[in-house]
Amino acid sequence: MPPRKDAASVETLREAARTFVDATSLRQAARDIGMSPTGLRGFLDGADPYVKTERKLRAWYLRDAQRNVQAVSSEAANNALKLLVGHFAPEQGRGAMLDVLGVVEGRCVSTQTPIPAWIPALRTQYSE
Repeated sequence: MPPRKDAASVETLREAARTFVDATSLRQAARDIGMSPTGLRGFLDGADPYVKTERKLRAWYLRDAQRNVQAVSSEAANNALKLLVGHFAPEQGRGAMLDVLGVVEGRCVSTQTPIPAWIPALRTQYSE
């Protein structure tokens, strides 16, 4: 059965797993995902996952990785955006913020990554 259109790609799963390993450890990540450290290392190094392994990665991603994406608050994202565009004049800063939000949202769509809740919240705030 082909993956659902809204399912994360293997590359998205690989990047999420790589980020998780960087934040914890290979052994901890493997334990949380439900696979061996050797299997996880092979996956991170580019090996195509077995069907059973891919199911484990998808279940982990839906259970844990997406929650981490949503963990950034609108306030934290807003402060980060203000730092990024702070060198623009105020009348240009709003447009720059909307441009950055558009790029991040577009990348989420193109990589089939969930769109963080702070994107529509900040888009609404800066479109007013």
